[in-house]
Amino acid sequence: MRELTRFNHLKQINQVSHRGLAQIFRKVRRHFAYNSAMDHYAWYIEKFFVPLLQEFTTRRLSELGKGDLLPEYIFHLVTPSRQSRIFKERQDFFGILASIKGNKRLKALIQRSSTFSDIEALYPKLVTTIERHLKKYAWIPVLVNNPPTSKTDLWKEIIRYIRDDKTFKIESKRIGDNFDPAVLAKRKRMLDELAPNAAERALIIGLQCTAFIRTDDNAVMSKSSYLVMPLYNEIARRLGISYHALKQLTTVEVTDHLERGKKVSRALIRGRLKLTSYFVHNGRRIILTGSKAVIMRRAVEQQLARKGRRESVFKGTPASLGTVRGKVKVTLSSKDAHQIIPGSILVASATSADFVPAMRKAGAIVTEFGGITSHAAVVSREFGIPCIVGVRGITSQLHDGDKVEVNADEGVITVLKVK
Repeated sequence: MRELTRFNHLKQINQVSHRGLAQIFRKVRRHFAYNSAMDHYAWYIEKFFVPLLQEFTTRRLSELGKGDLLPEYIFHLVTPSRQSRIFKERQDFFGILASIKGNKRLKALIQRSSTFSDIEALYPKLVTTIERHLKKYAWIPVLVNNPPTSKTDLWKEIIRYIRDDKTFKIESKRIGDNFDPAVLAKRKRMLDELAPNAAERALIIGLQCTAFIRTDDNAVMSKSSYLVMPLYNEIARRLGISYHALKQLTTVEVTDHLERGKKVSRALIRGRLKLTSYFVHNGRRIILTGSKAVIMRRAVEQQLARKGRRESVFKGTPASLGTVRGKVKVTLSSKDAHQIIPGSILVASATSADFVPAMRKAGAIVTEFGGITSHAAVVSREFGIPCIVGVRGITSQLHDGDKVEVNADEGVITVLKVK
């Protein structure tokens, strides 16, 4: 991260040679490879050790006559004690909102006008506060390809909460619940009640750390991507392509173009932007475009279509407790997710840092993959949003507009009405 920060502040990056840029680019890509490896490592920890925690907790609760409370105990045992950077951003954001709401004149002015320029001259301290917030957190939604939060984005969000006082009160209260002293005390009582031995206690602490790492890994990826934007923009400029076009090239292709003066194929870029199929087979990374990518997509769609009739009840793993009813929004990408209507049930294959703005609006979150230390699980617990993870086939079974009940206490999704 320190090297990436240095690249971001490299004033004379446009004076670095093509070969020098290629060397920096390789270093950056190694960082992202390490970041990806950490994510897979945490996933394997969850895969192999969560069943041991469930086995231990199930046995002890059965002995205590509390077998029906398993989801609640698991929920508390794996919630990280450390706050994520996503959580801290919300805390700071709600602090800004609270200060605005404490100024009746400013609040009334915002409710009447949605233009930031109307506020700027009258309240310079607020402007400074917003700019400081952006400097600290603008990178959160970036992850890989998304733009950072702009002043306009943040201002629109401020307006929404100022005009919707009920939503502000609910969300600002629940975001602090997981780290409320009473909640932490409850978790300690649960741990004492279960009386784990040294190995079992280490297992619980290890999974709490894993849950934090999996969320923080997304944050590191987002900040890293944000910091290398100046580097990527400079490389794209020299190659005569856009920033997003550069993202369609592999590391080898980028360095070849820089070091050997190879010309970028516009047709290749257009093909990859239109449709790309990426997979790994026998250790080889394969990228398909054009007609081959179309064939691959059809094969996947046909496989999904073979799943047969639609189910009406689905079972998954409770990750954040609560019961909510609402209309489904299936989000196969963060771009889809940003179209979510507040209160909708966000259904996704999995979530990551670029899903966070949409997750904040969701009434509940359901994912096809992931476990109780996944990004969706940790973020939903921090935001106080009911969440069920590991619901196999859910993204192909549910459709936009279906009305469902998400019972995250039991890990059950019930279709109430099909659109």
